[in-house]
Amino acid sequence: MCGRFSLTLADLAALTREWSADLERLLAEQWRPRFNVAPGQPHPLLREVAGRRVLAPATFGLPGPRGSLLPNARSETAAERRTFAGPLREARCAVPIDGFYEWEGPASARRPSWFHREDGAPLLLAALAAAAPDGRLGFSILTTAAIEPVARLHDRMPIILPPDQLAAWLGPGAAPPFPPPVPGLLVARPVSARVNSITHDDPECLDPPRLEGQLRLL
Repeated sequence: MCGRFSLTLADLAALTREWSADLERLLAEQWRPRFNVAPGQPHPLLREVAGRRVLAPATFGLPGPRGSLLPNARSETAAERRTFAGPLREARCAVPIDGFYEWEGPASARRPSWFHREDGAPLLLAALAAAAPDGRLGFSILTTAAIEPVARLHDRMPIILPPDQLAAWLGPGAAPPFPPPVPGLLVARPVSARVNSITHDDPECLDPPRLEGQLRLL
């Protein structure tokens, strides 16, 4: 799955230039690096709108049953699920991140690891967008069967879009095939248990772990 992630880059404009996208003004003015994005929180989303790519804020998680949030969508069944079938046809999008978290260990002492590219370059995750009842845009990240190193901690991982497949994914028409995970693309390192709590969103989340004082996952 992909329930927490980071985007620690300060310069969103550089990303939009790389992707030939427009940067929404309010997002540019209010952006700060994020180290612990959780479901229900705002995050930049890359979409194609009227033939133009746009990077604008959206909420992590699509509305689910009885007020729940759906942060992830299984790629194998998305076309069969009412919540995801329409967005898969008509509202495909991409989520810029530079890493995501998974955990191991007992519930009382969860130990996080951060998965990222070794060169620190950003990643684009395949996602689906839809409007919530209040009109705000939300998104769910598509997942697939995990490979190493993610598979050591979880059997699912986000679908990472190769740059040469971004146009087909964002563009109109039927959804293209989901790209498979790329062996060797990601590396992992243990990080601070500060990231266990969604109240912490600062550079110290990526510090090396401490042996004492592990925080509870919230």
